[in-house]
Amino acid sequence: MKTLLVVEDGPDIGALIAFVLGTDERLALVGLVESADEALVAARLHQPDVVVLDHYIQGGMTGLQAAPALKQAAPASKILLFSDFDFSSQARATPAIDAFLHKRHFDELLATVRRLLDIPPLASAARP
Repeated sequence: MKTLLVVEDGPDIGALIAFVLGTDERLALVGLVESADEALVAARLHQPDVVVLDHYIQGGMTGLQAAPALKQAAPASKILLFSDFDFSSQARATPAIDAFLHKRHFDELLATVRRLLDIPPLASAARP
């Protein structure tokens, strides 16, 4: 089972992210938090395989600023910066960030997380 930490200060978006990622039974949500401080505590405690990190979060730090501290707290974690704004070039320039996904591509979230974890899509149900 691969574990996920979601850092998103929009409760509706956070719930949607958790729901979508929960459709793959190989993934387990270990935390849904709203701030960088909460994310650091959860990352140290759970050592998640992937952190889905919004850029604009509570607590005075942005996702780009929080990523290095999260990577230090959970060195094996893959960090996916997931934002409404195009921070792709900044994400590529930040060694702690493993991938960037714009929220307009929400439909690619599960596939992106699977790619980061190097796990294939779920097999379709067998047809008679």
